[in-house]
Amino acid sequence: MNVVPKREILVHPAHGDIPARKLLDCVFALTKDGRIEHYHVEQMEVTHEAETVRFTLTDAQPAEGRKRCQIIPPFVTQFDVLP
Repeated sequence: MNVVPKREILVHPAHGDIPARKLLDCVFALTKDGRIEHYHVEQMEVTHEAETVRFTLTDAQPAEGRKRCQIIPPFVTQFDVLP
């Protein structure tokens, strides 16, 4: 049985819906100009839909110690292209 992974999307106030990837507690998102943004799960509301996981940024601050986060972001090719 093949399980198709859900599409991951970050809902960003300045960029709109942009492709995202979650690694551990980090959420990386690819902006339309090719930059990779880095956030943490405690900064967002997570909604699981049928084919999509939607990460919506909130006003919450990252947890203590996140400034030292050194998770390496995925390659740009790992992000889904959104229509």
